[in-house]
Amino acid sequence: MTEHSRRLLRSAIAGLGWIAPLARPMPERLRPVLLVVLFVALYWSGGLLADHLIVGQDAVVLLWPPGALAFVLLLREGWRYWWLIALAELFSALALPQAPLGFFPFALAANLVGPFAAVALARRLGLRSGSVFDLGSLQALPLAGLALGLASLPFGLTGLILTGMTPAEEAGAAALKWLAANSLGLLLLAPALWLLWPARGRAPEVPEVPLPRLEATLWAGTLLASLVAVGLLPYATIANAAAMAALPGLVLLWGAIRLPARWAAAGCLASGLILATLAASGTGALREPQNTPEALILVALLFALTLAPLVLMAAVDASRRAAAEMLRHARTDPLTGLANRSGLQHRAESALATAPAGLPMLLLYLDIDNFERVNDAAGLAEGDGFLRTIAQRLKRTLGPDDLLGRLDTDRFVLLLHGIPGAQAGLRAETLRRIAGEYRHPFGEGWLSATASVGAVAFAAGEAGYDSTLSLAAAACAAAKEQGGDRCQLTDFRNGSETVTERQLAMNWATRVDQALQDGRFRLFGQSIVPLDPGRHGGRHLEILVRMVDAASGELVAPGLFVPAAERFKLGPKLDRHVLDRTLDWLERNPLALAQVELCAINLCAASVNDPSFLAFLRERLAHSAVPPERLCLEITETSAVRDFSEARSFIAAVRALGVKLALDDFGAGFSSFAYLSRLDVDFIKIDGSFIRDIQSSPLSVSIVRAITEIAGALDKRTVAEFVENDAVRRRLAQLGVDYGQGFGIDHPRPIEQLFHRPAPVFPSH
Repeated sequence: MTEHSRRLLRSAIAGLGWIAPLARPMPERLRPVLLVVLFVALYWSGGLLADHLIVGQDAVVLLWPPGALAFVLLLREGWRYWWLIALAELFSALALPQAPLGFFPFALAANLVGPFAAVALARRLGLRSGSVFDLGSLQALPLAGLALGLASLPFGLTGLILTGMTPAEEAGAAALKWLAANSLGLLLLAPALWLLWPARGRAPEVPEVPLPRLEATLWAGTLLASLVAVGLLPYATIANAAAMAALPGLVLLWGAIRLPARWAAAGCLASGLILATLAASGTGALREPQNTPEALILVALLFALTLAPLVLMAAVDASRRAAAEMLRHARTDPLTGLANRSGLQHRAESALATAPAGLPMLLLYLDIDNFERVNDAAGLAEGDGFLRTIAQRLKRTLGPDDLLGRLDTDRFVLLLHGIPGAQAGLRAETLRRIAGEYRHPFGEGWLSATASVGAVAFAAGEAGYDSTLSLAAAACAAAKEQGGDRCQLTDFRNGSETVTERQLAMNWATRVDQALQDGRFRLFGQSIVPLDPGRHGGRHLEILVRMVDAASGELVAPGLFVPAAERFKLGPKLDRHVLDRTLDWLERNPLALAQVELCAINLCAASVNDPSFLAFLRERLAHSAVPPERLCLEITETSAVRDFSEARSFIAAVRALGVKLALDDFGAGFSSFAYLSRLDVDFIKIDGSFIRDIQSSPLSVSIVRAITEIAGALDKRTVAEFVENDAVRRRLAQLGVDYGQGFGIDHPRPIEQLFHRPAPVFPSH
């Protein structure tokens, strides 16, 4: 083996030590010890490498790695680690005895003062331990490198002359070499050292991108192949062989764009050191510099080849960092600092994907009851403070793997790990109390609001986030419908009857909403006939509605979907649709309209209390050919008595338009006759429960007779529902009921068919 080959091998071994900082973040407990060992080892190997990078007749040192290493140590770890530089310098002096012992004090002073000056200037320029490595950092490094060389020069040059290592007459050349080795060494090595320095804890210095393994392997292999090519192509026999040095630079540019920053930094550092070693040994495509100018040109070339990818990497990193910051803002609730809906979903899905299969989990959907009262009483600012404190109180209860996010205004979601089913209820109740028992100071008093919680116990791997959240939301809604200030716990596999029933209703409400958008409702009609055969007039009917199932095309009875529509506040929307469709059909069928004396349409309770429904009714009738007096709106007894003043106002407004009204299901609710005189309705529809039993129940007979007599005294007409046969019809006629409706009289049929046959007429008995 030639001397150059041995020199190259020793240099390569020493250079490999500089990739060690690429190691993962150090454990905090062992960090001080590992830092000392690592720094001393790197400092010594840097000195060894510099000894092998001496080139030319005038002994130019291409790079001085220890200076860059000391600079990064002080910048990253602080001034308190100055002693570690002294320790490393002492160890290097003992392990590398090439320099005279008398040079040690001068070398120690130079390697302390130089990094101190460079760090002081770098900090004034904004480069600090906690800052990220960006284009601004790269701009600060040239001045820091110059400061390193200038500050250490007096001590190093004096030591070289006094120890006889450099003749006094060559002081100028020696100074130039010293400046070049220190300042250019810092510029070449510090950027990569900054990125590769062992991080504290687990916090990354730059936003890491997912590592494309195949591409990373291909990149590393291509970089190695390009460096091998530079080392194997002989400079003496191939023209322009030195141009091969550009190949690693191109590969490094590729890595700067595509790979994580630490990979790119490691590649830059390794390439710079290997190319310098090849040049110093005169191996391959690079010729050994023969004098100081050639050495400076070589260092400048190496600097450009390795720094250009770092500049590109910093620019790409700035773009990634800006995108990451935008994403963080997009996934963070600005009021509480918790994850928002998007961030919570992202983190929860990641947590569920990485959790051990079968791990017991608990997802809670927490809703502050009547939070609007806090805002109304104290204002939005105090309401925001209330929510922030609730968030902080909940956050203090979390384990290291648990998640907490704010779904929207006053709703929070918690995902708890390792909560067995036996403890789920207790944990959910504890969190409910933490939120619900908070008292927020305001003025001389306090603001408070209870909380409702829906909790779902499940095991990791058996449920996704969306389905579990939907079940928890249904459980929370069930808790609120039961009065709030309580927990509703359910199991993902078995569920609970309350939550299952609510989910079923929610599913029906969703289908109703979609059917309204698609126009999948069909109008049916059922005749209402006089029970007194001597009474004549036009056709009296009630409009009934059926929903067409989107999947099967079959008709769905209203008993399946109307309660769900009312429960989820779709009642007014459905009522407006039915009313509009009915008027539209009558307008398009004037012959049918001419037969109609009265067309009754049911309204839900929410429509009675909805001012926008009255506005819609007024606007629709103003542009309709249907006379208002031929319409009758049916409202239930319970909805009328629930908010009596609202019902009276609604009835007055409807009657002012000329529309008639009926009180539906009378007797099923509060069964009070006192308010009948104060409700200006035209018809009273007796609840079907009394009609069904009228043949066998004296009580039902008494109630029907009393309703009929009171209605007659108030000049109101009565209608009996659920007339199933002739016997019931005759008994109702005997009791004085005015009209009957039911299967014993007429079956509901599509409105188009209803007018194809005459209305039922009954003979006298």
